Amino acid sequence: MVVAGFREQIAWLEEKGELVRVPGEVDPRYQLAAIAKKMQSGPALYFEKVKGYDIPVVVGTDNSRARIAGALGTDNEGLLRHYISAIESPVEPRQVNTGPVKEVVRTSGFDLGRDLPVPTHYERDGGPYITTGLLVAELPEKGIRNVSMHRLQVVGPDEMGILMLPRHLKAMFSEREEAGRPLQIAVVIGTDIACRLASVTWGSKIPLGMDEFAIAGALRGRPVELVRCETVDVRVPADAEMVIEGEILPGVRRPEGPMAEFTGNYGEVWENPVIKVKAITHRKNPIYQDLLTFTPEHHLLLGLPYEPVVYALVKARMPNLKSVCVTPAGCGKFHVVISIKKTHQGDGKDTIIAGLYSIWDIKLVTVVDDDVDPFDPADVEWAVSTRFQADRDLVVIPGAKGNELDPSLPEPGITAKMGIDATKPLTNSRRFERIGIPGFEDVNLEDFIKLK
Repeated sequence: MVVAGFREQIAWLEEKGELVRVPGEVDPRYQLAAIAKKMQSGPALYFEKVKGYDIPVVVGTDNSRARIAGALGTDNEGLLRHYISAIESPVEPRQVNTGPVKEVVRTSGFDLGRDLPVPTHYERDGGPYITTGLLVAELPEKGIRNVSMHRLQVVGPDEMGILMLPRHLKAMFSEREEAGRPLQIAVVIGTDIACRLASVTWGSKIPLGMDEFAIAGALRGRPVELVRCETVDVRVPADAEMVIEGEILPGVRRPEGPMAEFTGNYGEVWENPVIKVKAITHRKNPIYQDLLTFTPEHHLLLGLPYEPVVYALVKARMPNLKSVCVTPAGCGKFHVVISIKKTHQGDGKDTIIAGLYSIWDIKLVTVVDDDVDPFDPADVEWAVSTRFQADRDLVVIPGAKGNELDPSLPEPGITAKMGIDATKPLTNSRRFERIGIPGFEDVNLEDFIKLK
């Protein structure tokens, strides 16, 4: 079963016991984030009463790989292949005349800070940030649509600051700005994991012009239904909770930041572009979806799009590649675990080289055998502890290109990279045989022990 739609995902999580409702009133300034941080590896949280607002807030819907995989009808091992298949065989969206997101339309009299329960997460954050908005931009004359996620700082009743890195959205905005025109956009809040995962596929090197909603359609198993916005020529998911319509203004830059980064540190204050809001549409009783940065949910949405890239490049060199995991604890960027079926003594080192080459953000590659679960940190550490020797199996590459936001860099953009070959040698393999108990897989504990 594939879960399609934000409310459907909430219901699915609640049915599985993976969503907890918080009935007491919480303050959106720090308190909500503090509770979410304490529960970052637990169930999703549904805050029913947010101080000053009549809109509930949900956070943590996608804070485990198993939860993401389950919502998409697969498992940890199958998630990567399902993602690759969706990119290779997209399902085009379908336009409809209206949808739930159009139940309330406001083109005047709105105030972002007053109307939406946007949390302020961390102590030095520059203010409330929309962290889970899918920003949709279109160039109708070229037939191009782009869907991406950006940090959006609420700075006024009808203004947001935006950080744009040099990717597709910035290229689209630059084209409009050079012509002295604004870029029409819409920010979509309250979507399922299919749309969210598709929106962050920049890590998978998706070309500009490939519609991310088509990838979401393949992940969902059915087309995403899109409806035209009220004040801008942009199309958005009809089943979303809310949409903020606006324009990124040409020639305007204002201070934006700081904000807690994926590394667990604060970023800088930048002179960044500004979004002028023109309308807000939403369901009659909308639910606000939040994402707390520097949590497993954040790191999974960063890391999962890297996995198809690593897989493809390493697979070309290592046909016996089994699986790839960009680890959440590695901030969703810096550490990748690769499992292989080793057939040559040099396979581990070759895999390290291919993995480090695949994406420049990666600074640590750990290679394990196919009897080790790359998605289980304890199993990976066990392999390193029992199969790795530093003088024999360690690869260090100094002076390589790195991610500028890595606080450990000795100088901007320059890092040292490392590979750990935690595969067992092909000789004396019996010495490394894992222990086992006959019939272990067949034992059902409930036949012997009363479990709660």
